Amino acid sequence: MKKKLILREITESDLVVLLEWRNDKVTRQNSINSVLVSVNEHKEYIKNTITNPHRTQFILELNEVPIGTIREDRLETEEFELSYTVNPKYRGKKIGQLMMNLYLINRKGSFLCEIKDGNIPSVKMIEKFGFKFFKQERGVNYYKLTQV
Repeated sequence: MKKKLILREITESDLVVLLEWRNDKVTRQNSINSVLVSVNEHKEYIKNTITNPHRTQFILELNEVPIGTIREDRLETEEFELSYTVNPKYRGKKIGQLMMNLYLINRKGSFLCEIKDGNIPSVKMIEKFGFKFFKQERGVNYYKLTQV
């Protein structure tokens, strides 16, 4: 069977799956903001994400099945702050690594990740790409990668 892998921008039709992943217990444990999100709050988030010129969110699909998401926020410093999560059903299968690889191909600039202390799988994954730790504040580790 052929495998088709794409990284595409999110649409409003991704609302349900993204909310499900966002409110997953493990996702919330590893998120900087760990509160449950309501449907209305998430609808507003999706709408704002799609219309915000400084934010782009992608969804990774394998054979048209959503398996992960990665969001970039362009900061005033011309750096990109990244946030990502993997479909809970696909954890432990190196999907985050695959998604980050697809995202970073041919991209130039500085990329930042904030990772909650204790989220070892995420730390290991970004360190494989060359992200370097540069500070820790209130239980959050900060990493940076610069590609020229």
